[in-house]
Amino acid sequence: MKKLVMLVLVLFILGCGSGEPLIQIETFEQYNPLFHSKSKFLKITSLVDSVKITDIVPNRGKCKVGGILDQGKVKINKVLKYGQVWDYIPITGCGKLLEVQVKTDKGEWNFKF
Repeated sequence: MKKLVMLVLVLFILGCGSGEPLIQIETFEQYNPLFHSKSKFLKITSLVDSVKITDIVPNRGKCKVGGILDQGKVKINKVLKYGQVWDYIPITGCGKLLEVQVKTDKGEWNFKF
């Protein structure tokens, strides 16, 4: 019985954050005439009734979420309802966006581009 409980616990821990993501991620660039360059942005769409996004880690922490004028780490605490879109999330400090880790109240997922 003890082995069965341990097995279920291990499977639960390994399964957290895996499976189908509860959100959809898109990236896009937009020309910024003020800086004469393209800026990178994320667009997140909820695929469930409610999900709270608590952190976004682009390129394993090598880039940052926020604009050029943001100082330090930007605090994220955004709740999205089903089909709701959160767009224009600026990504700075990286040449090419390769992956984004999104942490939510229901798990975390990695998206590769």
